Amino acid sequence: MRAVSFVDHIQFHFNGNICKDAIVLADVDNDGYYELAVGNVQGDLAIFRETAKWPWAVANDLGMISSIAVGDIMNAEKNFLICISGEGWCSIFNVPPKQDFPLEEQKKQLQPFHTQRIPANTKSCLLADIGRFHSYSVDGDGEVELVIGLTDRVLRTYRWVRQPHSSTSDFKGKLVGLHKWEFPNQIGGISINTTPEGSTCILAAQPGGSYVKLECSASLLDTADENLEKSSLASKLTPESHPLASCRTQNPSISCEIIGGVCGTRDGQNVTSLLAIATLDGTLMLVDQDEILWALQVDHQLFCLTKLDVINDGKEEIIACAWDGQTYIVNQDCQSVRFNFEEPVCTFTAGYYSISLNQTVPCFVYATFSNRLYLYHGVQLPAMRTTNLFEVMKQDPEQEAMLNLLDIDRTNISSQQALYHWCLYGELTELITEVEEGGSIS
Repeated sequence: MRAVSFVDHIQFHFNGNICKDAIVLADVDNDGYYELAVGNVQGDLAIFRETAKWPWAVANDLGMISSIAVGDIMNAEKNFLICISGEGWCSIFNVPPKQDFPLEEQKKQLQPFHTQRIPANTKSCLLADIGRFHSYSVDGDGEVELVIGLTDRVLRTYRWVRQPHSSTSDFKGKLVGLHKWEFPNQIGGISINTTPEGSTCILAAQPGGSYVKLECSASLLDTADENLEKSSLASKLTPESHPLASCRTQNPSISCEIIGGVCGTRDGQNVTSLLAIATLDGTLMLVDQDEILWALQVDHQLFCLTKLDVINDGKEEIIACAWDGQTYIVNQDCQSVRFNFEEPVCTFTAGYYSISLNQTVPCFVYATFSNRLYLYHGVQLPAMRTTNLFEVMKQDPEQEAMLNLLDIDRTNISSQQALYHWCLYGELTELITEVEEGGSIS
């Protein structure tokens, strides 16, 4: 497997241990630019922006932060930051834009505008528009819900409900539980995916490389009566187990991660229903409707899984990180490269970050055990497939003019090899020797 080298990075200072899902790249203050939000087990939340090494906004005493999410939980057409602790405290922040803070030298202290107790032991959470998932036959409003996975094998969904007669701007209300499911095995990661019919479903990873899908069946959607109550429809939502038959997944108790909604192509059509699974024993799979498109085995323990378009071709690559910092980038044709981050990591994420007000770029973020965060912002690759230099140069419109200028015959491969070797390594003697044999430099 080819190795790539990323150099450009920003180093942030942040003390404390960080849980795997307590880090996110998102526009937390609704200014159109992306920031990095991270929380530790000591209860400190920090938001980093641009290239400053120290956080520009912080919050404290939030409990053992286990998960962070950013999205429109209030359904108010703006982003909010949700911070959930292992003790069961859910804190919601309305982060003001940078210009609304006091003077730059003053400390920017955030306070949650809503704090609510939910069940303890949350390990991961996400925000998703699953309106069709639970209220298709009632109002189909498509409001955003909070989905949380707990360490006691339970998955729950919540919706923000405003207080009666309150406006949409005062944010008075509370999170109300919608559904609860209990699984036979420990939940790995959770994610959102779309079905071929266009509906939204929740994916929950299960040990051994399998997963559970929660969705409203197509037959139910087709026959749903507008007069049905939500509870009646919700009672028909049954977890659907998907054990994947893979010869590489031999340990039925190994934990795994899952990521859905991977953008790509399938049979010549653009799709957003691909999903990827990574197991702790080093198996990485790309799946489409229970069909394993490919399975890759590596010799590292994969514990973080995400997706990112690093080629900028409209198709998302699968990004998997191991505990020792080894990072694998795999495209949808199973062509892969690896990047070796030379330090053990406690968590990893990939996404977009605004290193300046006019430059938002794809990046990798590594949280180490030495109180440092490393954000690599030069992670774009020109291609994943290994190509021949001669084939690339043939596509260059300036190649013919260059060869004519040097009086090099296009059919003389050895002279072209010497020319490219000199351009790359500066060894002029070999160039002169080869050109004298096959031509002359004018």
